[in-house]
Formats: sequence, structure tokens, C-alpha cells
Amino acid sequence: METFFEFRTAELTDNCQTELQQHANVVQADTLWRNPAGSTAKFTDYFLDGFQLTSMSGKLVQPLKAELEVAKPWVGMLFQFDGDTHSRSCASRPMTLGSSRQNVVGDETTRNHYTFQGEQSGRDFHMFSVHLTPEFFRNLVTSNAEWLRMHERRLGRAEPFVLIPDGVAVTPMMRAIIQQIAECPYSGALKKMFLEARFLDLFVEQHEQMARNLYRLSTTERDLFYAIRDFLDSHYANPPSLLELARQFGTNDFKLKKGFKDLFGTTVFGYVAERRLAVAHQLITHTEQPLQEVAESVGFTNPAHFATAFKRKFGVAPSQMRRSRYTVPDTGAWMQLA
Repeated sequence: METFFEFRTAELTDNCQTELQQHANVVQADTLWRNPAGSTAKFTDYFLDGFQLTSMSGKLVQPLKAELEVAKPWVGMLFQFDGDTHSRSCASRPMTLGSSRQNVVGDETTRNHYTFQGEQSGRDFHMFSVHLTPEFFRNLVTSNAEWLRMHERRLGRAEPFVLIPDGVAVTPMMRAIIQQIAECPYSGALKKMFLEARFLDLFVEQHEQMARNLYRLSTTERDLFYAIRDFLDSHYANPPSLLELARQFGTNDFKLKKGFKDLFGTTVFGYVAERRLAVAHQLITHTEQPLQEVAESVGFTNPAHFATAFKRKFGVAPSQMRRSRYTVPDTGAWMQLA
């Protein structure tokens, strides 16, 4: 059985039990995880030719940090139902997928770090993902002219991508399809056929919704807003006002606000705020820069406001996250799914 990734975090590997089932050309792995603090999670993985289906659900009393060893490049269809998932550098940039959001992501890094966080009320967490080989993904999107148009910039290039920053809403149809996968009533060869059929239904539904969001704008307009986003990636600490930004890129503030939200699923202000916190997260976890300097470097003039926004986003205060770097458990153990 060939996996796309393996967990390499002792908190996970030391507190779980995995049961394997072999069906006709399908391997199913069911993993139960519990930790002493009271968090629980169930992972269900199906391994098929060219792709892997993964469901993770449970109650996370505290944010769960996980290091993943990645075996090969992949394209991921990500669906977040409850809680949120944060990655330090998925697709070479910080990424957060919030509750009821979904996205398409491509990456080729060999190691990544994720933080899984339950809902504020109840601490429920539920996400579903599909990992595909780039070759399989390419074969699917080239069969449809609209999908090919959506991905043509990326096909043939070995480069990471996040299709829509902040993602777009999970549709009721997506929820229904994923529920059908979870409740698959078949075994043997029928199980394989059922899972492949539901996967294709999910792929079509996701890409149709992505197309509806992306093609509200013309190619020229999309290029404009991608250029504005790239500018904000470099000027998040001291961005111009909306009026100044609009004038700088030859548009007006109304079109800027509407077009940016349509394409990226968030406001200009929201994007800048997320970018500031994502960069702050990296500086806190990867450098020794004092916390006040971190806050100032990403655009916060008030340390208290920075600490409040950071804790609201990541579930812990900046000082706690800095200290946690020195109390991370040993990561020598592996959770083997094969």
C-alpha cells in the first residue's frame, strides 16, 4: 500500500491504534487516537489507484500539532466541516482552511506542519481530503475545457499552488457525497466502484463551484486582482488605503472591494490581517526575534491588540507558542499505515 503522507509526531503515533482491511484493490485504514488531555480523533483512509480518501473527525480539547512526512508531490481536494486547519507552509505559503470552507491545493514539499483546531463551542473537528497524484489530476482536468482553463497555468509546472486563498463555501451536495463515502454499504469489488464513482462526483461538484467563483471576472480582471494580491503579500505591514490601492492599480475602490472578495473569498482588509498573522506565526516559530519586534514588523503598533488577534487565530498567545517550541515531544515514532 502506497501512502501520500505519514504522521511523524509522537503525540499522535504514541496514542493511536490502526486496523487495516483489504478489499478488492482497496485498502482501508481505520485509526483511533486519544491523548491524556481528553482529545479524540478517528481517521479513516481509503487507498485506491491514483488517489487517497481521508476523513478525520473528533473532539480536540487543545489544538493538535502534527508534522507530516510527504512521500511524493500531490494535489489535494480539502473540505473543512468543523474547526479549522492551519499549515505553516502548505504550497509554499501559510494556509488556513476555516469551518465550512473548501479548496484545491498542490504541493511537493517533503515535510509540512499542520495545526488542527476544534470549534470554539464543543471543540468538534471534522475534515475530509482527497490526495491525488499530479498525473491523475492532470488526466482529469484535461478532459474538460473549463477545468483545463482553470488549471492551464499550472499544468506541466512542478510548482505549489492554492487555487483560491481562504477557499470557498462547502456546498450541500459536497456534504452529501462525502457522507455517502463515509457510509459506503458495500465490500469487495463493489466498494471500489462505489468509492471511485463518489470521488468523481465530488471532483465534478468541486470544480463546477470553483469555476462559478473564478469566472465571475474576465481574464484581465483576474490578472489585475492577482497582481494586487501579490502586492499585498509584500506590503502587508504598511498597506495603502483602499482608495490609494485602487488608484495605484488603475481601478476604483468599489471594483477593488467586490472583485477581490469574489476571487479570493475575503476582503482586502481580511487578507492583509490573515497575512500579518501568518507571517507572525512563522517568525515566532522559526526565529528568536522578540515578540514586540515581531508584532511591529508585521504591522501591529499595539502589542496587546497583536496578542489578542494572534490568540483568536491560533488558539494560543504568542508567548505560549514561543515557549511551546521547547516542549515539543520527541518525534522519533511513526504512525505506519502500511
